[in-house]
Amino acid sequence: MALFGILKGYNTYKELSVWMQYNSDNTIFKKVFQKETVVIPSKSTLHNIMINVGNNALESIFRECFSKYIDKKGIAIDGKWLRGSDVNGQYTQAKHKSVLNVLDKTTKIVFAHSFLGDEKKSEIPAFQELLDDGVFSSEGQIFSFDALLTQVDILNTIDKQGNRYIAKVKDNQLHLKRDIIAIAKGFKTPTDSYEDGKFEYLTENNKYVSRKVEVFQNRDCDLVMYHNKINNINSIIKITKTLTDAKTQKETTTVEYLIANFKTTAKDFKDITLQHWRVETYHYHLDMLTQEDDHKAYVDPFSMAILRSFTINLYQLFLNANKDKKVLVGGKTTMAEIKRSALHCDEFVSDLLEQ
Repeated sequence: MALFGILKGYNTYKELSVWMQYNSDNTIFKKVFQKETVVIPSKSTLHNIMINVGNNALESIFRECFSKYIDKKGIAIDGKWLRGSDVNGQYTQAKHKSVLNVLDKTTKIVFAHSFLGDEKKSEIPAFQELLDDGVFSSEGQIFSFDALLTQVDILNTIDKQGNRYIAKVKDNQLHLKRDIIAIAKGFKTPTDSYEDGKFEYLTENNKYVSRKVEVFQNRDCDLVMYHNKINNINSIIKITKTLTDAKTQKETTTVEYLIANFKTTAKDFKDITLQHWRVETYHYHLDMLTQEDDHKAYVDPFSMAILRSFTINLYQLFLNANKDKKVLVGGKTTMAEIKRSALHCDEFVSDLLEQ
């Protein structure tokens, strides 16, 4: 019932409890629970139930549900702070929580989480645990992640497992970045390059964005640079991003460097890096469609976080199957329109669950 309620737009314990009370005679729930009378817990009892759910058990069910919908060809990794878990009021000993989300870039489905409940446990060991626990069992995936996760152990583990990565190089990795830039400058010309049109697309800040991607590879062997700790660096990627103000035509240029343990074309590398931002879109949907940032949960917030991921995934599955079709009363199928339809129609929510 909680998942059903979140799909409809009821996101807090209080909202869910009140909505459940009003729907105790709902024929759908009587059918689901196979009871003539559905007993609804009070708000405090519902809260106690949710914070005592076994997060690992619920996560196991989550992974089982969505593993069949992904191909794992491209995987984006990124953490999200559960802002509602900040220390406040009587919970002075609590620590803020965050979740590491693992997204399949092809289907835009998150299929695994790692829970960061201790401030001493950062994204780096959490990602290493995911790599070690068999979530990524088949070979050939391409991982992309922020510069924070560009760590020797992580890169070498991915490479050893037969998978591929494209990793940003941080400014505070001075020696590595210095060596990468020196090698790139040592090439007379890039091995391959790809450039967008001058005005590729317009951002919300009223700026046009274009990118030039240059790839540096060794034509005679796989290795493009030797590193005494990182194994098998096959490609160096330089991305020059230009923002052009639509009104003033003022240009701002930034340059970033990435490394990869495989070879492909400059256009492929550009597409892979852009697809990484789909995990940020997922986080945006969590905030806008389920109001994750507004949900106050100082103690064990992860069961609700998993249910919110269930919700966004179910919206996304429906969107994947019906994109560019007018199957909803409100018009074109979008994530916002799916939520709006769910709010007004229990039967539609039931269809989302049954898909």
